[in-house]
Amino acid sequence: MKGLLITCNQMSAEYLFMTDKLYDISYDTGDKVIQCGRHNDIFKLWLQWRSKGNEGFEQHMDHLMELTEYEVRRIKEQKDKFYLILEPELVNVSFWYIPKRLRGVPHDAKKEQELGRLCPIIKSRMMQSGTLMVGYQPDDRRPNFFRSIISSIAVTKDDVDFMLNEIDRLGQDL
Repeated sequence: MKGLLITCNQMSAEYLFMTDKLYDISYDTGDKVIQCGRHNDIFKLWLQWRSKGNEGFEQHMDHLMELTEYEVRRIKEQKDKFYLILEPELVNVSFWYIPKRLRGVPHDAKKEQELGRLCPIIKSRMMQSGTLMVGYQPDDRRPNFFRSIISSIAVTKDDVDFMLNEIDRLGQDL
């Protein structure tokens, strides 16, 4: 039966598979497999743990948490440009970028709608310039917002600064 696998596996997670992307969304394969594209996650975890050991894995996680704390601190230091949505518990940092025309405007639902509208535009500019790939999504209370997730041991504070500076560069004229 045609379409049986997608019917069985599709979760239609709108917060993961936005339709307002720069490219043809029919190429998104995540919603066509179990768990939205998470192939063999436990095997990857086991391989990492096996190669790093307990101490190495602990150091890896400590590094990621320190970078997350650094990103939050940098966002708070630039309150005119960024709005931290909530204090992260792990490595997910949720925030809005505030372009020049909206700086100083009181934060309310109308402003949030406008900030959410800008996320796909900035994301498309990231892709067109080839400099970043930071995801965005809505949740049940808010329109689109950026969701930075640091997972690589290779990421540095300079990379976090570059990300924030590049988002500012790509969105200043909006």
